[in-house]
Amino acid sequence: MKINNNVIMKRMILSMMLAVAAVCGWAAPTTQSSAVPLYQEGMGDNKTLKVKLDLVDFGDTVVVYRSGYEELTFIGKNGKFEFELEVDKVVQGMLLQPKLLRGDMEDARYYSIPLVGGESVRVWDTDKTRFDVDGTGFYADYHKVDLFNENDEKELRANTIKYREMKANKSLSNEERNKFYNEVYLPSFNRHQQALVDYIKAHPKQEAAIWLLRSIDGFDKMKETFNLFDVSVREGRMRQIYDSWVKDAEERLAEEAQEKEAQKKQAEGIEAPVFTLNDLEGKPLALTSLRGKYVILDFWGSWCIWCIRGFPQMKEYYAKYKGKFEILGVDCNDTEAKWRDAVKKHELPWLHVYCPKESTLLADYGVTGFPTKIIIGPDGKIVKSIVGEDPSFYTLLDELFNK
Repeated sequence: MKINNNVIMKRMILSMMLAVAAVCGWAAPTTQSSAVPLYQEGMGDNKTLKVKLDLVDFGDTVVVYRSGYEELTFIGKNGKFEFELEVDKVVQGMLLQPKLLRGDMEDARYYSIPLVGGESVRVWDTDKTRFDVDGTGFYADYHKVDLFNENDEKELRANTIKYREMKANKSLSNEERNKFYNEVYLPSFNRHQQALVDYIKAHPKQEAAIWLLRSIDGFDKMKETFNLFDVSVREGRMRQIYDSWVKDAEERLAEEAQEKEAQKKQAEGIEAPVFTLNDLEGKPLALTSLRGKYVILDFWGSWCIWCIRGFPQMKEYYAKYKGKFEILGVDCNDTEAKWRDAVKKHELPWLHVYCPKESTLLADYGVTGFPTKIIIGPDGKIVKSIVGEDPSFYTLLDELFNK
């Protein structure tokens, strides 16, 4: 199995861990000693997974991470570990160096493998470019599936690298890039996709082959291919992991649809939806009353740490270009008391209105993240929308008003 240690993958891994941590909280790792070898050939009970690791230059500590579970820390020696895990359902697990949990991504090492109870698994490598997984039952088949996938995608991987290089090469024309994409890359991609389907057709009762679904392109195609498996796989212990993939895919599609809708509602040149909300004195303040000047709608909340962190620089720019634009802070998902206290505490000098929960304003503007800053021109049309505390917001203000 190839190890992908590029920067983007590292960020994805860390983001995933931090996202789960925000939901369930990071408990102090449970340290377990492996003084007594636990790995034995053969299977244990239905919930016990016996693990043996032999990892080059990995260190003496490994963290086992599973979404929704407390992370576990095991001690070994020179990258060699033997321990047991209680696995009540099939999940995707990660074997991490502890420094990843501290946010140290330099030369990060992590190994993603299925965790299946009632089995024994061995994970080993010989360098930092690839690793192998085998063991009893499921893992013996997983090793075969992994080698098949790795060997079959070699051509596609090489063409992917070539195409990326061509896209980065400014001396090449779009015609040359498109020719390579259509005549070389796309056919190799389609061949690999068909090979995955053909493997599953030939091994309908192989549980480990379900992991090939992760490489199938398209949600509908993944569900269609899943039905090629024998009922023993479709309704067996792999069903839970498949259902989790379906749920993840559905959530991603919903998020993408939401983002597309937001992009439409926040597109440059669109007439900004008008609204009237109460200000700090409890009086109605209409957006139309600010027509004729640049207005920045700042969707924020007292609970939003990045909103709060952005206030000092916002105040700096509000003073820097005094009179050239107005900020209208739109407080969301707060009580009125917390809103008023936050405005006072942070000494925010611009206009403010309170957005009650029953308001449709967030939907009208397609706001899905905080802070969201929407710049509206004197003509009432959207100039730019920026989500998050992004330096590009202040660059844009300089471009607009430093004249």
